[in-house]
Parts: sequence; structure tokens; C-alpha cells
Amino acid sequence: MSLLLPIAGVAAAVYGIYLTANGNMLGWVWLLLGVVLLVADLVIDQKWYGWIRSSEPDLNRRGAQLVGQVVVVVDAIPREGRGSVKVADTVWPAEGVEAPVGARVRISGCKDTVLRVGPA
Repeated sequence: MSLLLPIAGVAAAVYGIYLTANGNMLGWVWLLLGVVLLVADLVIDQKWYGWIRSSEPDLNRRGAQLVGQVVVVVDAIPREGRGSVKVADTVWPAEGVEAPVGARVRISGCKDTVLRVGPA
């Protein structure tokens, strides 16, 4: 349904524009029908999005999946600055508590690709 309504709406609108350009007043009805179909599709998609809830809300949010893990600092994290931590085989930028190289810190949050860390 969500795939067919936009196709039908655009087709009706284009046909309506064609008829109107050729002087046929019935073209306005087709154009209006096309717009109504497109708006109906938007409303249906918004309602559908509200009904669907993921069973894995952190699925494509890798940083959020790491919260709570204890990791090792590979580039020192200065006060009010940014360093790096190693998570499994990947190095992530990190900020938060001041920590020297080799210190263990706990991931407390994530903003974009930067991990927030605190004492372990």
C-alpha cells in the first residue's frame, strides 16, 4: 500500500497536469486526486511508523550498545579534552574523566561517534 499510493498519486497528478496543459478542465480533478493520494500516503506512513516498535532499539547504534563496558585508554584523555579508547579491535574517540594511557575506564554514554567515559 505504501509503495502503490505514491506511484498512483504521481501518475494521477502528471496526467492531470497533461490534461490541464491541453485545455481540458477535467485535468484539475486528476491533479487533485494525485495530491490526495500523496497526502493519504503520508498520513498512513506516519501512523504505521507509530505502530511499529523495534525489539532491538539499539540495533544500528553501536555506541549505545557499548555503554557499561570497561575499556582501556590508548591515547590519554586530558581534562576537558578528547583522547581514544580501545573497544575490542576498534579505537574510538572518547572524552570525560582525565585518564592516562593504559587506564581502565567505563563507557557511560555516547554522542555520535564520541564515547563518554567515567572511572571504572
